[in-house]
Amino acid sequence: MKVVKHYEYAKEDEVKMLEIWNKYLEKAAKTPKKYPRYIFGPAGYAQCGDVVKGVSIMEIDNDEQLVNYMLDLSPPLKAEFTLLFDTSVYVPAYLERQK
Repeated sequence: MKVVKHYEYAKEDEVKMLEIWNKYLEKAAKTPKKYPRYIFGPAGYAQCGDVVKGVSIMEIDNDEQLVNYMLDLSPPLKAEFTLLFDTSVYVPAYLERQK
């Protein structure tokens, strides 16, 4: 499954966030099957202010990968995940139901 992750953290937490992020990367490299795979990003939004925000697209095989991600990075990371699906599956199913 592919998920879009919109994330943010307070600028005042940036040093702490980067330390946690580096630890996360080490764990994910050692046990990649326990964590999401990045397809795109993380990419930050071009903005100024007291909050850092961005987006990523990740692929997960099971809920455990997403749970591990959330537990390792939150807090200070706040994230919202949206499931993506392949519309090539949706369109034929929709058309079949219209008959």
